[in-house]
Amino acid sequence: MFNLPNFEPEPENINLDLSKVFEDSVIDLSKEVDRPPNAITIGIDDRSYQGIHYPLRFATFGNISMIVGEEKSRKSFVKSLIEACAIGGKSNNFTNGVEITGHNLDGKYIISIDAEQDTYDAWLNGIRIPKMVGAVYPKYKMLKWREKSKDERLALLDWLFTESEYKDNIGLVVMDGFVDFVKDFNDLKECDEFTSKLMKYTSDSQCHIMGVLHLNPNTEKARGHLGTIIGQKCETVLIVKNMGDYSIVKRKVGRGKSFEPFAIRIDDDWLPYISDDDLEKNNQLELT
Repeated sequence: MFNLPNFEPEPENINLDLSKVFEDSVIDLSKEVDRPPNAITIGIDDRSYQGIHYPLRFATFGNISMIVGEEKSRKSFVKSLIEACAIGGKSNNFTNGVEITGHNLDGKYIISIDAEQDTYDAWLNGIRIPKMVGAVYPKYKMLKWREKSKDERLALLDWLFTESEYKDNIGLVVMDGFVDFVKDFNDLKECDEFTSKLMKYTSDSQCHIMGVLHLNPNTEKARGHLGTIIGQKCETVLIVKNMGDYSIVKRKVGRGKSFEPFAIRIDDDWLPYISDDDLEKNNQLELT
């Protein structure tokens, strides 16, 4: 059992040694700082550096990313494709040559949280992963938090990162979806506090958090103030657009060079796969 934390507003005057906080925050520019290591990359840079073509950054440790799209746009299938490819195995059979690759995740936990679906649908979501990988990855954990209150979900999330047996060995946490962890996605203060928690968890644990969020209807803006605030802190935001029988996946914003858009379909076993033919058809439509 866990105790629910106190979510009452914190006092404005915080008792801190501000001089020490300031000094601790100074970056020593005489020392080189390494880039954060990749957790997941999508695609390969067509430019080379010293003769090497490097994978394109999608998700690095210590950062946040987000998948956005309208309802029923296949966001969860895109999430599953990325999760499976992060683990590896036979998942490249579903990518049609697009290199979606996990890095530095061996031996680390990949924790997928479904806060929306019932047990059966959450199971269907989770069972895609071993089917695509070709084996059960023992450190992949599929969790169902639908029946939990917002406060309970926040408490569980805090426990996961600060007290649980997993806390020192988390590589990737996937949250489907971000909106299920706030009471009002248009409350600036609440959304800012939740985003601050995500940034603290990723910094302290040096894991990556990837979340899913709906778009506002008929726009490419993520839902409410929550989408705006988290989007500003993400290193990558993917947008999934429903085209009927297939969906287009492209990078909306991100750091570094972007991968080329791709299209996904769902096969007869309800597994996502990348389809170049659909992307070509879509490009032709956009030109007409």
